[in-house]
Amino acid sequence: MSDTRSYGRGARILSVGIATTGLVTFAYFSLAKHALTDAEYENITVLWAVLFLIISIIYRPVEQLLARTLSVRRAQAETRGSPVRTALTIQLSFAALFLCVALIAREPIRDGVLAGSEFLYWVLVVAVLAYAASYFARGWLAGHGEFGSYGGLVFLEACSRCLFALAVVIGLASGQSAVAVGIAAAPLVSLVVVPWALRR
Repeated sequence: MSDTRSYGRGARILSVGIATTGLVTFAYFSLAKHALTDAEYENITVLWAVLFLIISIIYRPVEQLLARTLSVRRAQAETRGSPVRTALTIQLSFAALFLCVALIAREPIRDGVLAGSEFLYWVLVVAVLAYAASYFARGWLAGHGEFGSYGGLVFLEACSRCLFALAVVIGLASGQSAVAVGIAAAPLVSLVVVPWALRR
């Protein structure tokens, strides 16, 4: 298969993956609303909103930097330098900075944002750290033109998160904590796509 056809196929898979991810995320919140009390559901939505804001600010720029740098280097057959190492250093620095701030501001975050829930606080911390790996993987996949794998990663992330809410709805698990765990587990589960992409 030519590079152009492969690129086009990957781009189509990415588009479908992103669109479907939005629907699955909507399903996650619909299931959560059905399974939880109004107060518990509100806690989940606040957790997600805070998480999404944080990761968009500290990780998405690194993802875009890595993807753009790798793409340009591939196009120009550039071999000097180490963009992966640079991006990884930045990503780890942001993750470490977040962890320090989160630990120092533990009580204000827990009591002022997450309704006093210690469990939700730790879900937030673990999720933000897990997304460091997920967004780095996204940047690497995009930079190497692995758009199909990129789409698969974000789709798997959304599906795995949704399964936790579904488990509560059908009675395999119960409560706010079970639904929240899916938010932290999803970015870790999605990383199973990376070894598959590396073997291609």
